[in-house]
Amino acid sequence: MDRIEDVRAAVADELEARGLSNLRFIEEIRAGERDDGPYMIGALAWMRRDQDVAA
Repeated sequence: MDRIEDVRAAVADELEARGLSNLRFIEEIRAGERDDGPYMIGALAWMRRDQDVAA
């Protein structure tokens, strides 16, 4: 269970860094306003978190 919470936190951090709330991000996807999906954001967030831990 801790792992999914880590993933959620990483995605939330990445969205916040981009100036988006989770709700707004989902709304933009549904409206066809985004070309990057949640999996891409998750992958970027997880990669950034790994880099921060390694530093």
